[in-house]
Amino acid sequence: MVHARWRGRWVLLFTALTVAAAACGGGEKQPTGQSPSAGGKPEISTINLGLLPLADVAPVHIAIADGLFKDEGLTVQVQIVQGGAAAIPALVSGDLQVTFGNYVSFFLANSQGLPLRIIAEQNRAKAGYTSIMTKPGSGITGPADLVGKKLAVNTLKNVAELTARAQVKDAGGDPDAVQYVEVAFPDMIATLERGDVDAIFAVEPFATLAKQQLQAVEVVNPYGGRLDGFPVAGFQTTAKFAEDNPNTVAAFQRAMVKASKLSTDSPDRVVQILPTYTTLPADLASTITQPEYVSEIDVSKLKVVADLMVEFELLDQAPDVNSLVIPTS
Repeated sequence: MVHARWRGRWVLLFTALTVAAAACGGGEKQPTGQSPSAGGKPEISTINLGLLPLADVAPVHIAIADGLFKDEGLTVQVQIVQGGAAAIPALVSGDLQVTFGNYVSFFLANSQGLPLRIIAEQNRAKAGYTSIMTKPGSGITGPADLVGKKLAVNTLKNVAELTARAQVKDAGGDPDAVQYVEVAFPDMIATLERGDVDAIFAVEPFATLAKQQLQAVEVVNPYGGRLDGFPVAGFQTTAKFAEDNPNTVAAFQRAMVKASKLSTDSPDRVVQILPTYTTLPADLASTITQPEYVSEIDVSKLKVVADLMVEFELLDQAPDVNSLVIPTS
């Protein structure tokens, strides 16, 4: 269950999604007689994948460019989404077969009776890759100064708001006294420049762009302190899609494990790919802080997210995380 403080948005989302829940299909089915563990042919050849234009998903674009999905018999078509929660309706209706999204939205959706599954991790936090930022001279020098101010997050009740709340609380402030405003990542710099908000939750490449364009300064690393190395987001699908398409899921997992390893071992490859799908100029691509790229699922890490959600009353109790993941093949 979702605590009353957070319930409104998710009741509306749950109502909308239950109407669409019967349709969870994908592309045209292909016959297969092999088990996923044997590397069987994907049941469907095309995956519509929801992504945000962030450094977080560089491995996906590398996998597309380098033919890693093609090697697994898959064609991946990217559709831009605003955030994890915003992508869930398209996932449940079948417009998307897989989406990239934060784990907070994932756990909330499952708590409302929407059976989603994590099929691969993607990124964990690293100092500098994400920043709560403000304009110089704003008077906001630490997380406690956000009390009474407007903070832009890409979607409400997601990992950005949750980790911001944790930083405000740990600094001795009242996280309920911060006004959280929903702003898409690409719009945050302009929103801050206009003065519509006092601070923004910026993710790369937008943190680097905010420094360049506004000389923005960091208020706090939202993943600092006890949240160091926090698991941020991964790839999700519906339980039905995973059950009906085990070979497709396994093929996606194999490609992403290769792509994440390549991104970690060759950060210059990430630098090369970033300007092809973000607004980051090529000359700045080498200056951003890359997150920790992972694709193999670590349940112990994901439990940290669920525990933090219980602490901040997003959930009444932590779920059985093992039951919500499709182990990496």
